[in-house]
Amino acid sequence: MADIKKVGDGVIEVGQSCSIGDNVQVIFAKPAVVKLGDYVVLGDGVKMIVDGGNITIGDWTTLHADTLVLSKTGVSIGQHCWFGQNTVLDGTGGLTVENGVRVGMYSQLWSHVAAGEQIEGCTLYGERPIHVESDVWLVGSCIVASGVRIGRRSVALIGSNLTKDAPAEVVLAGSPAKVKEGLSFYKSVTLDEKFEMLAKWLEQITGAPAIDAPSITHDGDAITVHWDDIEKVTFYKFAADFNKATASRHPKTTLCCVEDKRYIKAMTRAERSVLKALAGNKARFYS
Repeated sequence: MADIKKVGDGVIEVGQSCSIGDNVQVIFAKPAVVKLGDYVVLGDGVKMIVDGGNITIGDWTTLHADTLVLSKTGVSIGQHCWFGQNTVLDGTGGLTVENGVRVGMYSQLWSHVAAGEQIEGCTLYGERPIHVESDVWLVGSCIVASGVRIGRRSVALIGSNLTKDAPAEVVLAGSPAKVKEGLSFYKSVTLDEKFEMLAKWLEQITGAPAIDAPSITHDGDAITVHWDDIEKVTFYKFAADFNKATASRHPKTTLCCVEDKRYIKAMTRAERSVLKALAGNKARFYS
C-alpha cells in the first residue's frame, strides 16, 4: 500500500485495512483533519484540497482514481459509499453524503458557485451545502448544484443535472433533472425473503476460489460462516437475537443483523472477505 502524500499543516488519520493507491495527495491550505474509516479504498491520483474544513470518510467507502475532494466548510461521507473515476466532491459550502451512496464516474457535486467579478455587479456567487441521503445513486456524468438535497433511494439517470431538491425514492433524468413518473427501481422485500437471499449468497461466496471458508452452519434464524476454528461471521435474522449475542461475542467473531443492517466489527480476514463480497450490490452492513 502506498503512502498518502501530505502537503501543509494538518492531520491524516487512517483506519485499519485501508487501501491507498499511488500518488494520493492531501493538500492542507489551512489546518484540519482528514479521517478515513476502516476498509476505505483511495484509488490512484485521488486528491484532497483542504481549506480548513475537516473531511471524514466512513468504513468500506471507495474513491476511485483521480477523484477530487475540496473542503472549506467540510465534507462528511458515510459508510459503503462508492465514487467513480474523476468525480468532483466540493465541500466549499459543505457536503454531506449519507451511507450507501453510489456516484458514477465524471459526476460533479458543487456546493459553491463563483463566476464573473462582483465589483462589476455579477451575482453568480454563493456557497450552500449539498446533502445526499442514504442509498442514492447518481448513475454517471451527473451534476448536483449548490444547496440541493437528494432524498433517500432516489436514482438520477446518466447525465442528469440536479438544480433543486429531489424527494425520496424517485427516478430523475434530464437537464434540469425532473422526476420520471411511474418509474421505480425498488420493490418490497420481507425479512424472510431477505434471509433466504442471504443464505444463497453465502453458499455462493464461500464456494468461490477467492474465499477459503471451510463451512457454513444454519441454526434456526442464524447463519455462521466458519473461516477457521477462531474466525467466524454470524448473521442473525432478528435484532433481538443479535442484541443477545453481543453480550457473549468472541473477539474474533463478527456479528451481523439482517433486520436492521447493523454489524459489530472483529477486523478479521473472514470479516473483510465475506462482507466485501456482499457489499457490492447484495447486502451492506453498518457499524
